[in-house]
Amino acid sequence: MLSLIARREFTEFCRDGRLFWTGGIILLLLLTALAVNWQHQRTADAERLAAQTLDYDDWVNQEARHPHDAAHQGMHVFKPQSALSMLDPGIVPYVGSTLWLQAHRQSEVKFRPAQDATGLQRFGNLSPAWVIQMLGPLLVIILGFNAFAGEREQGTLRQTLSLGISPYQLLWGKALALAIGLGLLLLPTLLFAMGMIVFTMSGNAMVDALWRTLWLGLGYSVYLGIAIFVVLAVSAKTATSRMALAILLGVWIVTTMIAPRAISDASRIWHPNPTRYEFTASLDNDLGNETRKAWMENFGSDQRWGSEVGIDQWGKALEVDDKAGYKALDHQFHKLWDTFDSQQRVQEWAGFVVPLLAIRSFSMGVAGTDFANHRDFSVAAENHRRIMQDKVSHDLVEHADGHGDHHFDYKSTREFWATFPKFTYALPDRKFALAHNTLSLAILVIVLLAAMVLAHRAVMPRKA
Repeated sequence: MLSLIARREFTEFCRDGRLFWTGGIILLLLLTALAVNWQHQRTADAERLAAQTLDYDDWVNQEARHPHDAAHQGMHVFKPQSALSMLDPGIVPYVGSTLWLQAHRQSEVKFRPAQDATGLQRFGNLSPAWVIQMLGPLLVIILGFNAFAGEREQGTLRQTLSLGISPYQLLWGKALALAIGLGLLLLPTLLFAMGMIVFTMSGNAMVDALWRTLWLGLGYSVYLGIAIFVVLAVSAKTATSRMALAILLGVWIVTTMIAPRAISDASRIWHPNPTRYEFTASLDNDLGNETRKAWMENFGSDQRWGSEVGIDQWGKALEVDDKAGYKALDHQFHKLWDTFDSQQRVQEWAGFVVPLLAIRSFSMGVAGTDFANHRDFSVAAENHRRIMQDKVSHDLVEHADGHGDHHFDYKSTREFWATFPKFTYALPDRKFALAHNTLSLAILVIVLLAAMVLAHRAVMPRKA
């Protein structure tokens, strides 16, 4: 019976052209966005590899110079892109992918693509994730707004129920038809993406990316399932198709355009992050306190670079100064990052009311383009910076300090620069992604169950 109902509904979608025209446009957008993002990703990967190689070669082949001068030149490291950034670029366009590993100071990521974008950037990037998140529910509305209300207007709903078909069978048959229609649009995109992964990757990386793609498919299936049952519930409760369409479009506008922005602003009010000036001032204060304490313990004076410390101890002083600052840097940056995590958590919980926020978080997390992945890269880059800084300080203590007043005459050679390791970074695997996004998926599943209950109650026969 369910297959018969679904077949009839699906035939109606095809006959009146709704599935062909609206679905075809969305499918075209999905495939175009996927192809464009894939090409952009391949270009960016090639540029990143070239830049990383050239930057390291520049470090290794620098001329003989004082190690502290070389530390101020530093090294640039570049964040690798996730294979699934072609599906969901997440926050990458807004946080950048390049870090400068300089002396004394932890850097922020630079070169954000959004800085060079036009005003259209505020409407979101054209990515498969954006298309499904924003236009997927709209497609469900177009296909299903008159599922019950239209039959009630035409007088066929009562006739159908009089044949012995229960309202629940009718509900699930119509839901199945909508799911099939959406599947015909989304499945080609999913297979196309998996084909690209198989074509460009191999080994464990390919397996990881394929699993992530399947998890993304599951997440978006749940998200669109919510839309299906909400649309059917509204259609079953309203008297006319026009009223159902007006209500559903209003809900779509609120939940995809208004509420996400409002909740994002509210999360920043509940968990305010400091301005750049406030963060810098607080960091400078912590650095000053920690370094003064370290200088007092090691040199008996809290005056940095005072006359109490001779030039023949500047290597040790630099080492003490840098290591004292690690604690302050960790405290301030982790405090800032924890604030961003708290803001994100508020938006995830709001997914109970606005499922778009839950699927957005889940999608970015599984694709490896969320803040958790960005934070992991920043920590790895900072650890590499400290390895470089400690090697420089150790070389100064061992060689330069012994020169007495001629401390700054010491120069390290290319042999020393070659001892610095290359920066290697592997993106976290799918276990990391799932562990950080269990809440979002759980919220989506719970909302789907609630939508099913709502739809069942909406089609429940009314008592006389």
